[in-house]
Amino acid sequence: MKYRVLAVTGVLALVVAAVFAILGATNDDDTVAGGGSEATIVQAAASPAPEQVAGAIAAEPPAVADDLPLVLTAPAEARPGASVTFGASWITPSGEAVSGEVDLQRIEGNSWVTVTTVPVENGVGEVEVQVQASGIYRLAYGGGPEVEEVASHEVVIMAGSPLVSRITATAEKSEDGVGVTAAWTTDGGVPILGEIGLEQQADGAEWAPVSAVTTTAEGTAVAEATAEHTTRFRFSYAGGSRFGAVVSEEALALGDDVRTIPVETCDDDVDIDNLGNGVGCHYTPVESGTFVVAHDYLGNSWWNSIPEGTVVQLEGEFTGLYEVVDRVIAQGRGSALGSASNWTCGDDCDIVLQTCQGSNTGFTWLRKLPEGETPPAGQPQT
Repeated sequence: MKYRVLAVTGVLALVVAAVFAILGATNDDDTVAGGGSEATIVQAAASPAPEQVAGAIAAEPPAVADDLPLVLTAPAEARPGASVTFGASWITPSGEAVSGEVDLQRIEGNSWVTVTTVPVENGVGEVEVQVQASGIYRLAYGGGPEVEEVASHEVVIMAGSPLVSRITATAEKSEDGVGVTAAWTTDGGVPILGEIGLEQQADGAEWAPVSAVTTTAEGTAVAEATAEHTTRFRFSYAGGSRFGAVVSEEALALGDDVRTIPVETCDDDVDIDNLGNGVGCHYTPVESGTFVVAHDYLGNSWWNSIPEGTVVQLEGEFTGLYEVVDRVIAQGRGSALGSASNWTCGDDCDIVLQTCQGSNTGFTWLRKLPEGETPPAGQPQT
């Protein structure tokens, strides 16, 4: 009997100790039974991300990406029209999990446009979206009192055809050789960061590689070359995991022949889009100056590299010889440039050639030579 009483006493002592341990745990809001701290969850207020012009996109994803508080995950490939799961991981810069809502955005044209929102709980979330074609995506949050503005790295999903890009090339001859400028953008005008190759062709020979250059955050790069005679240059990209293969229009290192620009009349953007290769048009809606416009990717990018003092010939409307008297490469395109009157030349010129230069716009001023006047000997012509 003695031993039985001792055994019961021992059991009671263990029960009492357990009760005190439980009470101790439940009376302290900052600790759990194991003695550790509760995980902190930051609740982010609703804050839609702005739909803004996109910055440069890398031609290839980096081997090791920087760690960011907001991370987007998605499959690299999908069937066109299939539903794709986009995953979100969200923490504060100090490592706390975030609950809230972030925007899933896709590049359309040259801007990030919100596709849908992704609900995030305790730092993780996902959403299903139907993907019709290859695209560039990211997550973004507009910022608030609890969590600062943040965006994820871009993710490219290949659905069918690869992404389309374009490269324009302009060449300018000098005493030291030829500087060939590339402007590489998406089809909508977003600059692309990456390596492209320069090729040259002289006297009808085959295209020969010259060098490789890497574009900057503006999507541009300048390659140096030599050319004793009239030489054609172009840039090319063989294609990769994001963008398909592309070859630029040819850029001409100028010789001594006079080059002509056929000029038609156009009333709207549809007319401009349907111009023939190498053709410009007098854009009649503009009354503050005489603008001859064309697309750089339709064989007119060379307008932006004609040296000052060069003589060109217009055919059709405004037939005659003209001297290049000035040029400016303006940052931006379309409405971002403001009124056409910002780019006219008054009495200093008669015609303004306008075409894009990658994500920017070139304005080249031409002054008409008097009837019967010929270019001075040795003056550059094209």
